[in-house]
Amino acid sequence: MKSLINISVPTKRVLIGISIIILASLAVAYIYYNSRNKAEDPRVVQTKFLFKQFDELMKINEFASALPLLDTIDKIFKSVPGYELSYETGIVYNDRASAYLSMALYGDIDSVDKARFLSIARTNIDSAIVIYTDWMEKNGRLSGDQLMEVVEPCFPEDHKAFKGKTHNRIIQKRVDDLMLAQKETSRRLSVSYTNLGIIQRHQYFQEEAVASYTMAIKLWKDNFTARNNFNVLMGLPPKDRSIINKLFPPDKNKFD
Repeated sequence: MKSLINISVPTKRVLIGISIIILASLAVAYIYYNSRNKAEDPRVVQTKFLFKQFDELMKINEFASALPLLDTIDKIFKSVPGYELSYETGIVYNDRASAYLSMALYGDIDSVDKARFLSIARTNIDSAIVIYTDWMEKNGRLSGDQLMEVVEPCFPEDHKAFKGKTHNRIIQKRVDDLMLAQKETSRRLSVSYTNLGIIQRHQYFQEEAVASYTMAIKLWKDNFTARNNFNVLMGLPPKDRSIINKLFPPDKNKFD
């Protein structure tokens, strides 16, 4: 029986070429991510997956289910030397504030619960700002070699978690993460000030909200969420939402 689809020789060559490229890309991706996973600190690697679960639950407004994940992440970080006061704990507090803020603004609750959730969100966002700020003051300008000096004492080679692991690779991955955080934490801090401004606005502290949005924009000039909220308070028209979505991507480097 003749094939119902006749494929010319040039087309076959193109398909074979595409297949080879796809297979090669998959192989490279596998090697890359497998290598990265081996370099992860086994003491805190679980937090990566918990953060992802948190994000997924937040997308479907399952705030009550998302919050306990942050408590688990917080306990892990606070139990491991070198992480207890690092930028990651700032992420935890900012995410917790975001969850309570979302519950306050979008939950089916009365005014009493709204005020309570806003207050809890404010407490957590204040903590996030302090942690981010302190971390940047201590680590924001350190070189790779200086960061290595800070990191090494927190990664004792004889620790049972590192048995059978490439110890030097894990330490270097931590240094690389901190160097990336030096670039990203100002943006994270900007997001925290934006959340603070939203909280203050709904608590009727308008002048404080303006100051928070101004700080958010100063830290990250492309923070269009802060710019839009600032415009609303100033009686100016907001920017087109489609533009904001393009220029205000999710926090892709949360804990990569």
